[in-house]
Amino acid sequence: MARSQKNITGDETVHYVSARKQREDKKKHASTAIQPPLTPMIDIVFQLLLFFLLACQFRMDEGHIAANLPDLSGKPPADTLKIDPIDVTLEATGSDNLDVLIQIQSDTNVPPMTTAEELYVYLMQVKPDHGKQADDVPVTIKPFGNVPWMHVVNAFNQAVRADYKKVGFKPSG
Repeated sequence: MARSQKNITGDETVHYVSARKQREDKKKHASTAIQPPLTPMIDIVFQLLLFFLLACQFRMDEGHIAANLPDLSGKPPADTLKIDPIDVTLEATGSDNLDVLIQIQSDTNVPPMTTAEELYVYLMQVKPDHGKQADDVPVTIKPFGNVPWMHVVNAFNQAVRADYKKVGFKPSG
């Protein structure tokens, strides 16, 4: 029989403790630290890891720019000619600077215009002169002085209405 002795202070008597009583005492005095179940926690960690790996989008480094360079192996096409832009200048006229004078700088044979509709007619007339490259002809609008913004916008709208694709502005100076 496995029996152990229990000593009580102040008592000279030997007390024996049964094995069953020893097991019950160990259960009562066992550490009270609670350990959470680790299996569900590991499952969730792996699910999160998989989620972030699959949902992540890897980007290129900031210093690299993807570009397609032109093929320089052959001769350039013969029909690539330098196209002169149509330079439109706007000047304020009248006592209140509310009227506008529209001039074409690249064509000195054109008389000054006073309305945006006249500009549209001119742009439609010169479009056939450029042939296949009519869409590539740049139109630049340059306002001088205190031209009301309304006239600048009207000139832009007329160039777009005439189907010019490259319409831009030049700073006055």
